[in-house]
Amino acid sequence: MKGLHFHRAALLVPVLTPPIENGAVLTRDNTVLDLGSFKELKKQAPTGSKIIDHGEMVLTPALVNCHCHLGLSWLKGKIPEGLGFFGWLKAIMDYISKEGEDDPSARICDAVIKGLLLSRDAGVSLVGDVSNVFYPSYFKKDISSNYPLIHLFLEKIHPLTEPLELEKPAVLAPSVESFSFSAHSVYTCSRKALRAIKKACNKDDLPFSIHVSESKEELEFVRTASGPISDILRERKRDVKSFFKTASSPVAILKEEGLLDEMTICVHCTFLDEADHKALSKSRAWICLCPESNRYIHGELPRADRIFEMTDRVCLGTDSLASNHNLSIFSQLRSLYNAFPSIDPERLFRAATLGGARALGYERRVGAILQGAEAKLLGISGFTGAKKEVFDFLCSDALEERIETVGP
Repeated sequence: MKGLHFHRAALLVPVLTPPIENGAVLTRDNTVLDLGSFKELKKQAPTGSKIIDHGEMVLTPALVNCHCHLGLSWLKGKIPEGLGFFGWLKAIMDYISKEGEDDPSARICDAVIKGLLLSRDAGVSLVGDVSNVFYPSYFKKDISSNYPLIHLFLEKIHPLTEPLELEKPAVLAPSVESFSFSAHSVYTCSRKALRAIKKACNKDDLPFSIHVSESKEELEFVRTASGPISDILRERKRDVKSFFKTASSPVAILKEEGLLDEMTICVHCTFLDEADHKALSKSRAWICLCPESNRYIHGELPRADRIFEMTDRVCLGTDSLASNHNLSIFSQLRSLYNAFPSIDPERLFRAATLGGARALGYERRVGAILQGAEAKLLGISGFTGAKKEVFDFLCSDALEERIETVGP
């Protein structure tokens, strides 16, 4: 039968179900029709199916990058590590100011394409891309076929008291699968704006993303309305008193304003206290960890062990190439695996796949190998252990050079 492919491998990792030795996946074009043991599935395979044997490889679903700023890829290698959040932020602002006289559209479009290429080559099938503009590069038809899917978060910065304009694009570009709004943070948006952005997302049952407790400077500002962030806002002629009301933490503000629910993605969460943990767990909000970005900026990681202990609603992101050496989710897995050995590696891998897919609303399409999902699979070589050790392998080894995309 035309378009039928029968992929066999030494080990199949569906994610939703336990790994299958000598497993197989039956696909038609870009869709998974069935999966199971090679021996049993082969008996049921339709006549004419093309059998592709991947030998000793491990077959997994492709990964999901739930938080990325593709448009900042042009800053790769320009901002040193270890500047601290304030130094890092100033460096970005200086670069943008210095190059702002030129038309940035071509540079940013190239950056988006570069970021998508790097994501694809690192085994990513879906990117939650955060941007404050609707880049022209999103309209390139040639990036919609073999590149990762994109959920675009159009980010808003609105520390003002007047109403916020929330206009949706009339037509989504071929390369953008879905779209919703994002608030940058509780310190760059008024509470009124935060509520409006969240309401717009809820209206269409779409995810809402926001940076939360990323830095100590953020905590200082939220608690005192002073410090380096306050200085930057005042330099930009923002009247802090007119839009900001202090709280015990960024999470507390989100809770006070009714913004925490199952469709909210709280990104970074590097500095949470016990009250924050309880609020996030109770609300069922998603936590998106970007450990390599946190380490790059200020040399600290979120308490991922505590986060995984309190909730299963965890996903992973890379942030941008302004705060990371790569856009690899495998790299995020290695950082967490090495820093927090108490976390079950199977849960880590689920966060890197199905967790991100669920957070972005794509769990029926990507993030797991299941009937009806898209056949976005990875073949990974080099595994020689027992079946029970496969998740340690996936989370600890440098796999970027060992993966290949398994197409239809």
